[in-house]
Amino acid sequence: MNLSLLAYALLGGLAIGLLVSIYSDIRYRLIYNWVTGPIALAAPLYWVATGTFGWPEIGYYLAAGLATFLFFALFFQFGMMGGGDVKLFAAVALWFPPLVVVKFVFNASLLGALVTIIFFAIHKIRKAEGPVRIPYGVAISLAGLWCSGEQFFNHFR
Repeated sequence: MNLSLLAYALLGGLAIGLLVSIYSDIRYRLIYNWVTGPIALAAPLYWVATGTFGWPEIGYYLAAGLATFLFFALFFQFGMMGGGDVKLFAAVALWFPPLVVVKFVFNASLLGALVTIIFFAIHKIRKAEGPVRIPYGVAISLAGLWCSGEQFFNHFR
């Protein structure tokens, strides 16, 4: 199999996993481990397919994923984010080089603000009781689709 074809197939699998995460987070407010796990485990295959499976690159990818996990684990610790969101952030971060991870987190933050506003408005319109539960996995997944789409469409630069 051609490695570039494998890279595109893996990006397609990532997109499917992120779309499933969007659906499950909106519908059930859950991000399933059976979706997040394969996203994380497929990242090294993507590194091989894109030719970034060398020593320094692997360290960069793993460090970016670990830093993302630890950073958002703080938000989980203070009850500001769910555990599924933290795992999804880290799993998707493994797919990108460190500078793209910064862009990914920034995009997720902007999209997260938009998702928060939308779900606060829905909560108010429905006059629902209790606290608003924000499906932050939507923002994470959309940011992941955005960054992976840029890799797909801008690979001729």
